[in-house]
This record gives sequence, C-alpha cells and structure tokens, in this order.
Amino acid sequence: MTLIFDYDGTLHNTAHLYGCAFRKSYQQLVKNGYAEKRYYSDKEMSKYLGMTPGDMWSSFMPQLPKEITEEVSLSIGKEMIEMISDGAVQLYDGIEESLSELRRSGYKMVILSNCKNDYLKAHRKHFDLDRWFDGYYCAEKYNYIPKEKIFSYIKNDFDDEQYVLIGDRESDFKVGLDNNIPVIGCSYGFGTRSELSVCDLIIDSPDELPKCIKLIPQKP
Repeated sequence: MTLIFDYDGTLHNTAHLYGCAFRKSYQQLVKNGYAEKRYYSDKEMSKYLGMTPGDMWSSFMPQLPKEITEEVSLSIGKEMIEMISDGAVQLYDGIEESLSELRRSGYKMVILSNCKNDYLKAHRKHFDLDRWFDGYYCAEKYNYIPKEKIFSYIKNDFDDEQYVLIGDRESDFKVGLDNNIPVIGCSYGFGTRSELSVCDLIIDSPDELPKCIKLIPQKP
C-alpha cells in the first residue's frame, strides 16, 4: 500500500509561516499602489493554503496584473524559505511519531503538494523527510496541473495495488474521488466541514493516523 500525503495542513502547520511571509510581501503591494493598507491575520490567509499560487491570487486579488502576482508569489516563496532556514516551522504534534510507526509497518509513503519545488526541498532538508518518504511530487514540477492528474505519475513510479490519500483540502480529496482511492481527511488542517464531508474517514489529530489506516480494507 502506498500512502499519499498532502504537506501543508496535513503534516506541516503552515498558517504562521505563510501569514508572516504574505504580510511582508503585501506591504510592497501597498507601497506600490496595488493594494489598500490593512492587516491580514494568519486565520484569514489560511483559507488559501493548499491552493496553487495562481489559484490563490485569482481568488484573492483577481484584478492584479499577472506579472505583479508572479513577482509577489516569488517574494512570498523566498521569504518562507528564509524562515524555514531560521527554524520558524513546525510539524503538527504527533506527526513524527505517526510517520515513524507507519514506516516501521512497511508502508510506502510519498508527498503530493501544490507547493513550489524549492519550498518542499527546504522542508525536506530541515525535517530530514527522507526518513519517511519515498517520493516527492510538487505541482510546480508539473506546471501546476491538478493533483488528481499528478497522481498518474505517482502510479507510474510506484505501480502499487492500493493507494490511500491523506489530506485536508478539496484539492486533495479530488485525487481520491477521481481515481477511486480511499481518502482520510485531517480535520485539524485548513479544510472546511463541507470539504471534509466527502472523506471516507476523518482524523482529529495526527496520532490517530496509524490506527485509521488499518481500518481501510486491504485489497486481496
């Protein structure tokens, strides 16, 4: 069985990291006359976590010129990587223990994220993610095609009989719905109750994950 994990909101608690980087870059938009001065809290910005950069800006400020959104997106990414280097990141409590238990149980595990390559590379180094994961699939590498399409690359690389998707947002769950894969939703992440309603199983904390996976019937 291959377990496919989303990253932000499932393994990594991203809200503060993203909020800080966003607010710093937003100040530049204000300074250059593209936005009005105001404060956005971590909670306000968390609804955009899990989106591709293009989808985020199309939703947040659709009137902003494309070249400006690209510039600000790069600025946010750079700021987050600097914060990662400074140690301003954290996995959810219980994630390390759960991943270690799953690794001991013999599961193959990969990360499927809408993040940028350099972002996940920095996390991979900081947390030594290779302790647990066998593969990394960033949307940027595939020109930001939807996750349900990137799944075909995972399937080609691992060619397993069974997969399970673990995530917190609609873009994660669509991988399962479109490919007939069981989905475990993480209520502690950034998804809404409506988004989570399509999940086969729901966990409220990371330490429930190993037991939850064992509830999924194994294919013969």
